[in-house]
Amino acid sequence: MPKRINFYGTVVPNNDAWFYEWFEMDYVSPRLINEQLKEANGEDVELYINSGGGEVWAGSEIYTALREYSGNVTAKVVGVAASAASVAMCGAKTVMMSPTAQIMVHRSLTVASGNKHVFDQASQMLNSVDEGMLTAYEHKTGKDRTELLALMDGETFFNAQEALAHGFADEIMFAQTEKVAASMSAPLFSNEIMNKIKSKLIQENMLPGATPEASNKDTTTVKAGNENKEEQKIMDINELKEKHPDLYAQITDEAQASERNRISALQEFATAPGAAAFINEAITNGETVQDVAMKVMQASMKRAGEVALERKQDADDSKVNDVAAIEAKTPDDIKEEKKADVVASMVAMAQNIKKNGGRK
Repeated sequence: MPKRINFYGTVVPNNDAWFYEWFEMDYVSPRLINEQLKEANGEDVELYINSGGGEVWAGSEIYTALREYSGNVTAKVVGVAASAASVAMCGAKTVMMSPTAQIMVHRSLTVASGNKHVFDQASQMLNSVDEGMLTAYEHKTGKDRTELLALMDGETFFNAQEALAHGFADEIMFAQTEKVAASMSAPLFSNEIMNKIKSKLIQENMLPGATPEASNKDTTTVKAGNENKEEQKIMDINELKEKHPDLYAQITDEAQASERNRISALQEFATAPGAAAFINEAITNGETVQDVAMKVMQASMKRAGEVALERKQDADDSKVNDVAAIEAKTPDDIKEEKKADVVASMVAMAQNIKKNGGRK
């Protein structure tokens, strides 16, 4: 049986792993992968991926380790393989995707502060990093670098079928045993989008007898052609697409762009301390970066409070408070001080995000 390796959470450099372990957050580091590959000792490996990405150089190190491994490596994307995780994924010999999974590619990101020369250097570095990512994608997909760069520019998400068509995936999991059922009664768009469609139809005078105020009502009923007829007809999405393709394209493009922007912002925020654990749920539930930031702050403060209570209880049980204090700080004292500083920083970050209306 192949050895299973979990690739869950933020991609971090080895020196940052202690922080994620401390807060009991999912993470993956080059050392973690290398240790498990060493244990596999040439046996087949299955890499289960659900990661929004992280540091690109750590992802590059993992990519290299997977390609150098003497045994067969199969990557299984079970949630998302985004950003640095999509680079590491390309190091596997075979990539399989769950029918519900996603792959995302984009250009590298950084933060810079300083004079013109600092920003010039940062730009040069980002271009160089992008070239490295392109190399991994090119080797995996066989696509032209210009086409790949355009996909990265668009921060493109691929579902399983799209990833297969573009060469990022080799196989869709369960494809031989499952068929995806489409229900004709299930709504294609939410009520919000349907109301937007109706508003557009009214503005274009495509709803005879309707007024702009009517667009606020939760209905998609359209009168059929002749105003003298009282019979009402429901214009479904297929009919809208057939009769008004330009309007259909405009509405769907706006809806998809809005959703991509929300997901992209959440994926970018996944690298913030403590955020990775909430990202997938936030994407599913329609939450924003601001919502996740507040959850991170609450979870961190709760954890810090629990640790403080545990330490107080330990001190009370050991009667250590009855002993004269020692001036020198122990390693645990230093560790707790660092943790308190981290929590304070996270609270400040969340408050700033809330003040500014969310991270862009």
